[in-house]
Amino acid sequence: MRKLSANLRKGKFFLPLLLCIPLAGCSLADIMTGVPTDYHFNRNEDDQESSDYLQTVLDERIKEKTKTLEEDPETRVRQESYIEETTRLDLLKALHAKGYYNATVSLIQGAEPLSGQYKIHYGQKFQIGSVKVSPSQFSNHLNDDNIQSGMPLDAEAVLSAQSVLSNRIQKDNCYFNLDVRNEVYLNKTADTGQVNFLVDATEEGYFGKAEFTGNETVKERYLKKLVPWKEGDCFRREKIEAYKSSLLQTGLFAKADIILPEQPEKDGNIPITVSLKERAHRSISAGLTYYSDEGPGLLLGWEHRNFLGSAEKLKADLSVSSLKQSLGAEFTRPYFMRMDQTLSITSSLQRQSTDAYDELGVNFGSSINKNFTKNLSASTGVEFSLTRIDDNVDNSTDTFGLLSAPQILSYDTRDNKLDPRKGWNITASAEPFFDLFGESDPFFKTQFSGSGYLAVTEDSDTLLAAKAGLGSIWGADQSNVPATERFYAGGSGSVRGYGYQEVGPQENGDPTGGLSIATFSLELRSKFTDKIGGVVFIDAASVTENNMPEFSNLAIGTGVGLRYYTGFGPVRLDIATPLTQKDNLDQNYQFYVSIGQAF
Repeated sequence: MRKLSANLRKGKFFLPLLLCIPLAGCSLADIMTGVPTDYHFNRNEDDQESSDYLQTVLDERIKEKTKTLEEDPETRVRQESYIEETTRLDLLKALHAKGYYNATVSLIQGAEPLSGQYKIHYGQKFQIGSVKVSPSQFSNHLNDDNIQSGMPLDAEAVLSAQSVLSNRIQKDNCYFNLDVRNEVYLNKTADTGQVNFLVDATEEGYFGKAEFTGNETVKERYLKKLVPWKEGDCFRREKIEAYKSSLLQTGLFAKADIILPEQPEKDGNIPITVSLKERAHRSISAGLTYYSDEGPGLLLGWEHRNFLGSAEKLKADLSVSSLKQSLGAEFTRPYFMRMDQTLSITSSLQRQSTDAYDELGVNFGSSINKNFTKNLSASTGVEFSLTRIDDNVDNSTDTFGLLSAPQILSYDTRDNKLDPRKGWNITASAEPFFDLFGESDPFFKTQFSGSGYLAVTEDSDTLLAAKAGLGSIWGADQSNVPATERFYAGGSGSVRGYGYQEVGPQENGDPTGGLSIATFSLELRSKFTDKIGGVVFIDAASVTENNMPEFSNLAIGTGVGLRYYTGFGPVRLDIATPLTQKDNLDQNYQFYVSIGQAF
């Protein structure tokens, strides 16, 4: 029996395997790359780290190179030979990078196409014989803990020591140009190498005045706020690159070039010219959704990203479905009073018609968001909502004037908001409410949610995503809390498989909402190709009339889904069925079509 491919031995692509088993003619090799492959090599059991690195190189090269195989047999044979030879050379380069400079790699052909064993003769791992810095005046900047005689001659270690050396030299000086490179001389008889670091440094310089061109509508005052240096500061090229990145990340510019003179002026002054090309600042968006419990939905949006000339953003959104309709606007101003603060002003008009209540209301709010670090932020604000609610449970009609002060703390390390592949997103909020009309008692609403993403395979094509949330309302009993502020569950945003607001307390078949909630979700996501992926998921929630969340009577739903990956995010298609609390449900399945991952 032939060995499975390297990818399958490592447990990759098991979700496609799970979804593909029922389909006739679906083989393990087809699941992996579309063609059968079975390449492996003899590992060095005395150096597991290097062997693991070689395994990664082999897996990635074979997977990438077999994507473009053609059907013609003669062409396919030539492509197979090319793949095998270039992969052999890649493995040899990887061995050199790990210090095996006397290594050899040969291929023993397998009995089937695209198969075989790479026979590796490792030889002795080279060590560093000596380390030298030229000119010698920079030798004291070398960190002997990073690199010294007797250490393995690992390319990564040499490059790391080179980077540390460059940073230390630049930290103590203001060189306009600094180039640090390495040369390695091998002694293949002694299995050693001499590492030389060559430093080329020009005269020192200092940041001069920044001039801007091409900013037709973006104000120069705003551009200067982003500059990470002051005139007269010691010249640092990393600050030039950081400023260029900051300009492009604003989304206002298609091009941001920073032009430097060939050399500093006689007094060391370095004038800076920033050449810009603005992008279109207005855009419109449109989207369609379909949820079997809510029906079809339409999403329209308009955005201006430079409304007043300093990256102020004004956007308007219209959302229409059979249950909910809303029209909202938001204005945000960056660098409000401080570089790390943003002002946000919002307003919205909404209408809802659900089994629990009918709502017609208008909201106004303002908040200040502060970034403590790249990932940690907080916001404080005030909101006012004027709402008329027709409660379908007790047939009452009330008008509320709720004044609240939401306080939010967020920690977000996700790499992508619409399609995260790694990181965490944790949010805690506390919001006191006071009814200016006296229809409701004062109450306090707290919520906590967290989601995390863990790659199952090295290329992150298969990952595990998890989400959990808790919420509580304090200070008032359920009847004195407006129906719109109570907790509900069921539907695409909480427990898939159940209809909208079907999870939780009910009276005469209508949801009453609760004073606490607990939600959980787990998804196994996998990409079959660059455009197509799939998920298997399970959701659970509990909504109760008590202040404290309970976990004894969970509503659990499960299902599968497909994802179509576009440039702006995945298109999501999910179908789910309830596993518990099915007695009073309108139907025993739900499906959802929308944009973006479920969480």
